[in-house]
Amino acid sequence: MNPGSARQRAVLTALLLTPGQPMTAEQLTEAVWPRNPPNDVMANLHSYVSNLRRLLEPNRPPRSRDTVLRREPTGYVLTVDDDSIDAFRFERLLHEGRRQLQAGLHQNARRTLERALALWRGSAYPEVSDYAMGAQAASRFEELRLLALESLWEAALAEERDFSMIAAELPALAMRFPARERFSWLLMKALYRSGRRAEAIDAYHRTRRTLAEEYGVDPGRELQELFATILRGERLAGSA
Repeated sequence: MNPGSARQRAVLTALLLTPGQPMTAEQLTEAVWPRNPPNDVMANLHSYVSNLRRLLEPNRPPRSRDTVLRREPTGYVLTVDDDSIDAFRFERLLHEGRRQLQAGLHQNARRTLERALALWRGSAYPEVSDYAMGAQAASRFEELRLLALESLWEAALAEERDFSMIAAELPALAMRFPARERFSWLLMKALYRSGRRAEAIDAYHRTRRTLAEEYGVDPGRELQELFATILRGERLAGSA
């Protein structure tokens, strides 16, 4: 299905933020025209909704009741199966993968989290990023994406398959998101377990400097404890 123009895609995206729940014409207007709406805004909105109805239910008989995109007294309601929406599928797979990780099913967790991350095609909800509800949803899903990445690499590390490969993938994430210390923790652990102790120590100091210079804080307890273990040359917990 081609959802049409950018404005029409914004209408669809806004409705997908709260499937099954009504969204008023005013909320949709704000989503599609966050600034300087046209004088004929309601006519435009009704046109986009009508077009979407035809796209969503191409075989609906004329004058029959809309079942997918309905107009109710409280607003427009989009009724779709949650599993047909990538955002909902991603969140379900993320929670499933993390449950598997916590249960020690590391290979299953890695595969589930890979499926979750494969659903991403770019930033979340770009069509409504100027809209408060869209911006909040995009920010929330970006946090969940980073959590999925952390969990994926934790599962891969727990599988004890190829620490050098893991260590090669993590530096970019640790540098891009220094405030998320879990990436640095995973990187240090992968480096140490692949026999690169000096690089693991360097990774800690690089994170420590960045946190101090950009955020005015010290590394958290978990990172400091891992650093101390590496300095002492001790075996890491859970490793052979």
